[in-house]
Amino acid sequence: MQPRIKPHHAAGLTIIEVLVSIALLSVIVLVVLTPLTGFFGLARQSNQQVSTTQAAQRALESLRGDWLNQGNYDKNCLTNPAVLDHLDIEITALDVDNQATGTLGKPGSCAAVISQPPLKRVRITRSNAQGRLLADLTVVVDRR
Repeated sequence: MQPRIKPHHAAGLTIIEVLVSIALLSVIVLVVLTPLTGFFGLARQSNQQVSTTQAAQRALESLRGDWLNQGNYDKNCLTNPAVLDHLDIEITALDVDNQATGTLGKPGSCAAVISQPPLKRVRITRSNAQGRLLADLTVVVDRR
């Protein structure tokens, strides 16, 4: 009787095994990276909102600092208009009961007295290109 010869199998992977492992790896990578890209978008949006809010706060502080001078307050004056770049500002005259009496517009060039309301409400906003509100800050400044 002759000894039986076992077939010799080469060590390694077949093309089907390689394709299946690549498909499984791509599914795992897709499951991991999909939420990660969403997190990057949220981080970018949050950073943009924080920087916009800081710019609006700087503008409000600059305006309040200028209005510590009674003459600047009465003239609706802002000595550094560059702080308002890319920001929308609305100034409303208020009476002593905090009721709106009229709109004063944007701060001007400190030329002439515009009005002398006892209080002014300053609202600074900024929206992105899609119209989404990024910052909305409001402060009431008195005449003192």
